[in-house]
Amino acid sequence: MKLTPSNTSIIKRLLVGRNNRPLRSILMKLEIADIASLFGHFNLRECSKLLEALFSINKASQALQEVPEQRLEILLKSFDYALLQKLIIYSNEEDGAQYLSLLKSIGKADSCEKLLEQLDPPKKNKIIQFLSYPEDSAGRLMNSSQVFCLPTNITVKEGLNSLRQRAQKESIYYIYTVDPINLDEKDKNNETTAHSLGRLAGIISLRQLAIAPLDEVIDNLIKRDIVTVFAEQSSEEIAKVVSHYDFIAIPVVDQKRNLLGIITIDDVLEIIQEQATADIYARAGLQEDDRVYTSIFSKIKNRIPWMILNLFLAATASSVVSLFEETMSELIILASLKNIVAGMGGNTAIQSLTVVTRGLATGDYKFTTYLKSILKETTAGLTIGIITGIMAGFLTYFWKGDQMVSLVICISMIINSLFSSFMGAITPMLLTKFGKDPALGSGVIVTMATDIFSFFSFLGIATIGLRYFA
Repeated sequence: MKLTPSNTSIIKRLLVGRNNRPLRSILMKLEIADIASLFGHFNLRECSKLLEALFSINKASQALQEVPEQRLEILLKSFDYALLQKLIIYSNEEDGAQYLSLLKSIGKADSCEKLLEQLDPPKKNKIIQFLSYPEDSAGRLMNSSQVFCLPTNITVKEGLNSLRQRAQKESIYYIYTVDPINLDEKDKNNETTAHSLGRLAGIISLRQLAIAPLDEVIDNLIKRDIVTVFAEQSSEEIAKVVSHYDFIAIPVVDQKRNLLGIITIDDVLEIIQEQATADIYARAGLQEDDRVYTSIFSKIKNRIPWMILNLFLAATASSVVSLFEETMSELIILASLKNIVAGMGGNTAIQSLTVVTRGLATGDYKFTTYLKSILKETTAGLTIGIITGIMAGFLTYFWKGDQMVSLVICISMIINSLFSSFMGAITPMLLTKFGKDPALGSGVIVTMATDIFSFFSFLGIATIGLRYFA
């Protein structure tokens, strides 16, 4: 059943009624993504009633997981303690850890402690373990409740029977094999080992499991050398590993190779989407949480620092132009042409900047070196500068009829294209070396540098031409 404006209106009316059977009937037919969108159409009181209805059909946590994080924070802040308690109790450990983390970020740390105390010890300890991992790490992203693994000491027949039972309930990406957890080690105060699924031994394909003799021990069939990630690794590193090897899932282990969970391809796609959004927003001088549903106050607060910075940089560039007021007063034609040089330089810099930043993000520098990349970008920029500079020189001469101005714009465009491509290539590399996000500051730095150099080179060459050749 597809969500329509008519269905939305019906659900809204049913939320205020006492008979929930028709409401549950409609919600049961809707997809999770459509249910999640309802939280953006209703007010906070209606959202609370909607969540109560979703608990009755066991879709509450699934729907909230599809709600954008900024909107989810607002919802969690509006829910009363009883509703939050119900949400944490009926959610799995991964989702429960996310909700508690968001509650802490919005100033409800006291409620988090109370909610944790209401949980049974195994679930409580598992959530605490999730919260102990850094933000945006594999430990926070992994799924530990739906990992299919087989002990190494069972037979193929037993493995196939287990596979048939689990495949009816959930999707199985890979068949991992684990050594049974050492009881002596588990008795120690090692929460990671206690919460693991066993020490990861290897992986076995479905084909191998299907064609092997039924009495064969699985330990004799597994592939032991497999790619894993650690729970503390960042989401960016995980996305690079998964995309490099074309995996649909990857196991998460601790330092002792205990299997803690898996990260699936849909989680990685979300990471890549968030990274792409962050890069786009950073180049525009925006915060990641500035979305179409963000409040006006938040939009102004997030944007005004960047606009003040741009104002300062524009004033800096204008101060360079003011150094050559005498030159511009003698050759007023320069005022109408200076933006051509700056515009071409800016475009050249952005092209090099985009290529290099993308290469850093996707790991392209495994196949080349930084020096070769800089040489290629500067060579391309110089060649483009020569071609466009000669064209601009001829066009200016036929347009304005001034030979010296044509020569000035030709030379300045060549020099400026060389400088702009060099700055566009080296800036993200330097930021990466110093541990900074290349997408966040590169655009601002490169724009400022190319604008200042464009005006300085164009007007400086014109000043020299007036002084010695006019």
